[in-house]
Amino acid sequence: MSIRCKIISRYGIVYDGEADSVLLPTIHGQIGILPRHIRMYTKMTNGIITVREGDQTKEFTATGGFVQVTTDEIRILADASEVVDEIDLERAVAARNRAMEAMKQAPSKESPDFLKALMLFRKSSLRVKAAKRFKQKHPIVFSDKRK
Repeated sequence: MSIRCKIISRYGIVYDGEADSVLLPTIHGQIGILPRHIRMYTKMTNGIITVREGDQTKEFTATGGFVQVTTDEIRILADASEVVDEIDLERAVAARNRAMEAMKQAPSKESPDFLKALMLFRKSSLRVKAAKRFKQKHPIVFSDKRK
């Protein structure tokens, strides 16, 4: 038995498929959803969504949003979301560094520039953390065929 899972960001549909289980970062902590779960609405925090179907595991970043669970479907409306294995680590690190620099350049911690940079810093930090975690789980082994 599985449950339908949809992850939608403001940029489009990130995932639409079946799942045996889904782990979500919520304001109440990490929660797991299985088929035939009770109806639920909750707010998400920044973190990683893990979707399991059979022996396949897919991970997605999520920067805030809401979750609606019915007995046969999970709808995740994320502010921003992307597939973890598609994150370019170098670009994510560069974005995090730019955000840190913008925070330093802001006139005060209450200024709109600082708050925007802080939001970008949190998003890029999540992307860096997710990409590093993915690379640790799935190391690429290179062999030297010249031997």
